[in-house]
Amino acid sequence: KKDIADGNTISEEQVKKLCDSAKYEYRVLFMFLFDTGIRSPTELMNVRVSDLYNDYKEVQIREETSKTFGRRIKLMLCSKMIKEFVKSKKLSEKDALFDINQKSANKYLKRITLKLFGDGESEAGSKFSEISLYDFRHISCCYWLPRYKSESALKYRFGWKESDKIHYYSELLGMTDTISEDDMLVDVTRTEIEKRLEKSEREKDILQEKV
Repeated sequence: KKDIADGNTISEEQVKKLCDSAKYEYRVLFMFLFDTGIRSPTELMNVRVSDLYNDYKEVQIREETSKTFGRRIKLMLCSKMIKEFVKSKKLSEKDALFDINQKSANKYLKRITLKLFGDGESEAGSKFSEISLYDFRHISCCYWLPRYKSESALKYRFGWKESDKIHYYSELLGMTDTISEDDMLVDVTRTEIEKRLEKSEREKDILQEKV
């Protein structure tokens, strides 16, 4: 089977151009894949509307549909888009979130990618004409790698048990020497514990002021 390390990748800027040029249904699909890094087609095709939680801010990837383990992850980039998509398509709780033909979707992705970027080589050394929906998992990892504070959190998001794939990306993108701990921590990926600590500190300051 094709593994993530064998994939194609385009930059964050290229993903934006791709989504801006895509048809509505595919724009939502591409952003969902980019945000979640979900496995396609296995995990993707099994996501139902009922798997969306917290006002479309989280998605549950069920245990029985995953190659490794089930997980509930946050939608940091496409939450509003998914909410509007479900409403516009009038989807019910039991409906699949994306009722698409994998083969047709891959053809469309290749066509629009070639139109926008030509048939050059991506940063991973693969031709754009070889891109597929599965490659969004690779692209997503490259996006989230410098944004997650801990390796275990990144592994959870992508459903990995081993760390070898993360090391592969850090070497490929030259991140081992350039990314600092501060760079790895951004607002959207802070843990709940950190948020609680901050809240506790604020409450402590308010209490001291009152005293």
